[in-house]
Amino acid sequence: MKKLIILLISIFFSVQVLAQTDSQEVAPTDETSKTNLSGEYIYASSYFKKSKTGIVLKYAPTLPTVFYGWRFVVYNTEKFFIGGTGFTGQLGGPLESGTFTTAALVAGYDFTIFDDIYVDWGIAAGGAGGRRINETTNVAIQEGGVIVEPWFGFNHKIGEKTDFNYSFSLFMMPNSTTFNNSPSFNLRVDFIID
Repeated sequence: MKKLIILLISIFFSVQVLAQTDSQEVAPTDETSKTNLSGEYIYASSYFKKSKTGIVLKYAPTLPTVFYGWRFVVYNTEKFFIGGTGFTGQLGGPLESGTFTTAALVAGYDFTIFDDIYVDWGIAAGGAGGRRINETTNVAIQEGGVIVEPWFGFNHKIGEKTDFNYSFSLFMMPNSTTFNNSPSFNLRVDFIID
């Protein structure tokens, strides 16, 4: 599990380095370029200013739970983004009650496949914790720890500054017997901020 986590994180850092290298080979224009003290071009108001904030609904049938939360990301190249996300939600079935909360840093990459459709994939890493109590047996499960959640999905433009995303992810929590390796289906609406 640790080797898989290290592999996923190293892939994303490699993609970021490649994306930054590609983006800095673009010739600057008068509107988008500035120079630093050594005379090298830096990009000020081009694609670095784009950010997105969104609301998320996440369904994890094996836990069982429905999470709700938000996500905020900033693009530091045209396609690579970093940010943060947080979720909370009811945990358990009809005879159980409990809550589960996560907070994570996000790194991802997107690219266009059709006019208004693009692939969105990435990884979230952070922490989570939750407690679930069975009302008939009075047995409580209380666990927390590190989470890693890779995802793969598709974005559709539904407005000039609004995107709709659906994705699949795998919720990995290595030091948890209850919450580890839970697949989930995610729906998200993003609002682009200039």
